[in-house]
Amino acid sequence: MGRDIVESRKETERQRKIAETIANKPDNYYILTDDAELPAFTDRLRKEILLQREQWAGRFELLGVDSMTAGDFEGTGIDSYIDLSIGFSIWLPLLDEGYYLPYGHVDMRGVEGFEFLADDFAFIEGQPQLTRSKVLAAITPYLAKPNLGKTLHMGSARYDLHVAKNDGYTIRGCVWDTLDAMQTLNEHEQSYGLKPLTDRYKKNMGVEGDVFTFEDLFGNRSPAPFGTLIVGIYAIKDVYFGWRLFEWQFELIKRTDNLMTCYSRVDSKLPETDVFMERCGFLIDLDMAAQLEREYSEELEKARRQVFETYGIDDAFIRKMDRTISVNKIDKWVEAQRMKRATLQKRIEAKTQKITELEAANKTHTKGYEKEVAMLEKYRKELAELPAAKRDNAPQFVDSFELTNGNHIAYLIYDHLEIEDKTKVIDKNKSRSTAVDVMEIYFEDEPTLEPLATVSMYTKLLSTYLRPMLGIGTNSSLEIDGRLHSNFKAGGTSTGRYSSSQYSGRPIDILKEVIA
Repeated sequence: MGRDIVESRKETERQRKIAETIANKPDNYYILTDDAELPAFTDRLRKEILLQREQWAGRFELLGVDSMTAGDFEGTGIDSYIDLSIGFSIWLPLLDEGYYLPYGHVDMRGVEGFEFLADDFAFIEGQPQLTRSKVLAAITPYLAKPNLGKTLHMGSARYDLHVAKNDGYTIRGCVWDTLDAMQTLNEHEQSYGLKPLTDRYKKNMGVEGDVFTFEDLFGNRSPAPFGTLIVGIYAIKDVYFGWRLFEWQFELIKRTDNLMTCYSRVDSKLPETDVFMERCGFLIDLDMAAQLEREYSEELEKARRQVFETYGIDDAFIRKMDRTISVNKIDKWVEAQRMKRATLQKRIEAKTQKITELEAANKTHTKGYEKEVAMLEKYRKELAELPAAKRDNAPQFVDSFELTNGNHIAYLIYDHLEIEDKTKVIDKNKSRSTAVDVMEIYFEDEPTLEPLATVSMYTKLLSTYLRPMLGIGTNSSLEIDGRLHSNFKAGGTSTGRYSSSQYSGRPIDILKEVIA
């Protein structure tokens, strides 16, 4: 009930913001919905480039381009390999104009899951929008030229480059990603989203007024079901903010030490380079992977048996482990048992007192007396059968040793083998850890843990690499083209270093170790 009220209020507020955005549409925001408008648009784009060559001659020479514009794509989703664009927006700074070219909006009213769509803001079948093929034909010559620079904002550069590939062409001249640039300038921002940064640095960027996020207007969903007007205003404002952020970053980096030389030589090349590497991916020999999966599975089973044999993991081991790691449960059982015995003792005493009174009153012939005697015998029997409240009498809470259980591994290392705890080398606030980074220290320093290290190695090879690739027990990590793809980020680590995710390659040395 409360959740429904909150959601209803959120939706009401969202519709208010949409209405406010439409009512305040600037005159220099152009949403094109007729194919006949495309030639005039390309003329304006051409004029912008010529004006920049005249008025900003050499301004972006360090980036290797003659001009710069801010662009962005709206898409059907966030999958870099299957989603397509539904619209393109661009900001022309010298002309002070923004354009949105919609060509993939869809009517989703009445479809399950889209009940939130109000007719006032939804795209309705039959409403005008551009033809996809004609838009792509119009913008591709510009987007494909490497000397005509583009800034794509807040990490969307790589996504937009992927989507262009999905649409059938290649973007060149993408020399600025405002997310990469922001991380170069300040690696300690609370948020790197375009709107939070615009809100924080609006005075530096020369931006005024409220800043609505994508979620403020559309929620956590594709803009495709919404009308071209509201999406267009949002998209143009986005590239306007993107341009303002780029221009401020560009001038600031130029003035800061030798940052622009570094950025122009390295960072400006990363978006296109990253996407090239991501699209190439790794072609996996699945037959070899399947063969290795079988071999390593057999080796893993051998290693598991070796662990049990080496460390003497039998019923006595498990019993002792249980008494150690289940101490809290055992103590609770002892206390509960003590209370049960105390309760029964009180009942016995009460019944004994009652029987004594009945005997004194010469009522041993009554049914009440018989009942009291029977209850007394019942309580005495229950007390006799109830185990004493001692730790040794507590049930066994653990009946097997599991190699995937951190408590079991901790008992083996710290209690059974009595290995010195080195957890504080990694984290001063913890102890008896079995985290990966701590275990790596032990595997390196403790020969007695070699059987466990072997299990860990084969488990990682199988669960992290081979089985995900083969789709064993999980969805395959391969993309629809049958390749294994990485996702590269210029500032993907907490310290701002270049990183990759989805697939983390291992040095070839690990294969040599396995073979050896």
